[in-house]
This record gives sequence, C-alpha cells and structure tokens, in this order.
Amino acid sequence: MAGDIFDTVNPPVEAQERLYDFIVNAHERQPLLTIVMIAGNHDSGSRIELPAPLMRRLRTHALGRVMWLDDGVLDAERLLLPLPDAEGNVKAWCLALPFLRPAEVTGPTLGDDYLRGIGRVHELLIEAANLKRQPGQALIAISHAHMAGGSVSEDSERSLIIGNAEALPASLFGPSITYVALGHLHKPQRVNGEERIRYSGSPIPLSFSEISYQHQILEINCDGETLTSVEPLLIPRAVNLQRLGLAPLADLLVQLKALPDIDLLADPDRPP
Repeated sequence: MAGDIFDTVNPPVEAQERLYDFIVNAHERQPLLTIVMIAGNHDSGSRIELPAPLMRRLRTHALGRVMWLDDGVLDAERLLLPLPDAEGNVKAWCLALPFLRPAEVTGPTLGDDYLRGIGRVHELLIEAANLKRQPGQALIAISHAHMAGGSVSEDSERSLIIGNAEALPASLFGPSITYVALGHLHKPQRVNGEERIRYSGSPIPLSFSEISYQHQILEINCDGETLTSVEPLLIPRAVNLQRLGLAPLADLLVQLKALPDIDLLADPDRPP
C-alpha cells in the first residue's frame, strides 16, 4: 500500500477503524499474507507507525518515516522487509520508502538540497538491499514519490512541494530492482514506459477529472529476480460519477430525474 492511507494527517476514527478492520479481515482470510504499507504526503508518518507493534502480529508492516543512527547512517534495516512464501522461504525483499519530508532528508550530513536528499535515501536503501539479498531473491521497492514524466490528475492531487520541483528520475531504480510500486499520482501509469516502474493509481475517483480512469490494483509475478508479468485487476465502482453538460436549471433537473434510482444497500454485488 504505497501511501496516502488516509486523506488527512488527522483522519476520523471511523476511517482508522476501517483500515484496521481491513487488515484483520485480510489476515483471517490469508494468514500467510504479508502486508506492507507506507505513509504518503497526506498522512502523518507517526500516526501510521503508532500501531506497528500490534500490526506485526498480523504480518503487516507500517512504515511512516526514515530514521538515522547516531553516526549519521541511514537505519536501512527497518526499511528492508522480507517477503516469504507459504513455506517461510524469503523470496524477495521489500524496500519500503515512505514520503520523505524535508526534515528527514536534509541536515549536516545530507546538505540542504531536498531533492538530492530524497535521491540519496533511495540510493542508500538500494545499496543496503543489494548487500542483503541472496541470489534469486527479488527486490521490490515501494515508494511514495512524484516521478519525472508522471501524469498528474487535475483538482485532486496535492503537490509534494511548491512548483513540482520534487520530481525524481526513474534512473534512481537501477536494474537490480525487480519492480517499483509507486504511490502519489492517481492515474494508473507506467513511468517512462517501463513495465517494472508503475503507479497503480487511486482505488476510487477522487474528482470528476478521474471519471475515465480504470481504477485498479496490480498483481505482479516474479521468477526469482525476474519480473514475469504485471496484471491489472480492475476495481468495481460502488458509485458512478455522472457529469451533465451546461444547460438551464430546468433542463438539468429533467436530466437528473431521468437517472435511474439506485439502492446501494440492496445491491448484493456492492463492494463493502
């Protein structure tokens, strides 16, 4: 789950309950499933991490911030998570990179260049992952970032910093990275046309500019270190967005009245 778990740093209690219910239900249905979620720019990193000790008992890892050791070295161990198969064999490592705020990636060691600091954290974590992996183990990166060339949705995305100067190059993720799961941009898309670097996009439309998006999650398959397939699984819409053209109010009321009545609670196929 590549960030923006909530839409605000202070989510309502009901939203938090839905997240925790989802995690519990997922664990009950698939006890061997490992879930990784990171904080996005909409989230409070501290809030995302607060229940982490309890979540780990449900095979769920929550990462909200990066930390530095006393000697100025990135604490990479907490950001590198094993992904085991059903037999408990580690088949891949997840590089979990939450949204990086300026205070986390600038300072005496890294300097004052925010973009350079973000890139440096990525480089350090990838370096640590390459040292940790065994032959045949894939490296799966999950990052909440704005990649250069990404298509931004109108009206519904908050710029990470003023001027969009924070866009990162795809070259950050070298060939040793099997797949990169990105969060932040709402439109499903490849970065620089690369099959292995993708935004799955938001699961629901968050503005009328997103009516035409095919909201989806992505299922990936790997053979050792090699990515073999990426399959989109389309998400059904609980409520369709309707756009009416410019017209006098009386005409608009007629168009609205012509729309079919929908009883969402009575629909057996309605997503929960």
